[in-house]
Amino acid sequence: MQFCGQIHHLVDWYLELAQKPQIIHVVDREKWEMYEEHVGRQTNPIAEVFDYYRVPEDMAICLNLDAYLRFRPVYGDGECFYRSFIFSYLEQVLDRQDTHEEHRLLDTINRVSTQHTNLGWTSSGFRRSYKAFKKLIKKVMGWKRQGRWNSIASPNSYRKEKLLAFFSTYNKTEDIFVFLRLVVAIQICSHAEEYGQLITGLSQHYTLKDWCFLYVTPAREFTDHIMMTALARALEVPLRLERLHGVGSDEDNIYTGPGDVSVTLLYTGNHYDVIYPRPVLVEHPAD
Repeated sequence: MQFCGQIHHLVDWYLELAQKPQIIHVVDREKWEMYEEHVGRQTNPIAEVFDYYRVPEDMAICLNLDAYLRFRPVYGDGECFYRSFIFSYLEQVLDRQDTHEEHRLLDTINRVSTQHTNLGWTSSGFRRSYKAFKKLIKKVMGWKRQGRWNSIASPNSYRKEKLLAFFSTYNKTEDIFVFLRLVVAIQICSHAEEYGQLITGLSQHYTLKDWCFLYVTPAREFTDHIMMTALARALEVPLRLERLHGVGSDEDNIYTGPGDVSVTLLYTGNHYDVIYPRPVLVEHPAD
């Protein structure tokens, strides 16, 4: 079987598979169990984080509680990184009064679309998910306008409710995750010299493209450091990974490029949630 010649068919197959009814379980503390909310409607105080995840008292703790205020659990179905990443990003975008970040992101994904064409990939899966992602960004801008002009008592609350509602079902988010996974694959294959040296076992018969369509684009595949780096760089969104326990490293600053909106995620060992840094107080010199 010539796998390379059928890559564009795999994306369409993946989309078809993703639409089939599935029983999805989630990581909730120390075991897989049903969890109703795809994104937790409420955030939890950071002081509760160790009890929530039932971290043993004798385990080495990496998380600095003083640096964070709260955390938000998300659905643990294998898409938890992408769900946490894009929700955290858009939540911050909604808090901004202007739409500069939305337009920057739209310009960025247009460049991704060009890269997709340059790679010679012709899947309808990309076109469909690309349109869905653009539509989401435009929805965000619309929510901001409605919250501002319709005399809504609490614009921020209105916007947040819209965002939470969007992320509450697979019908709305499945194409978003498809797109983000394809962005990762496009970024990796468009910068083959950089990413190829990070992946073992590649050869003439097992290319970087093959690896991406085996481990990056399929639904519910776990996301590793390479994939996280590729997404953050492709979308130009600074990303930090905060480990709950174990030993941290400089690599936890996954992408530190320029950006007005940055994302910080909490890694619990096999799952990613949203975590909220404590605001940095800017000291002004005395008059």
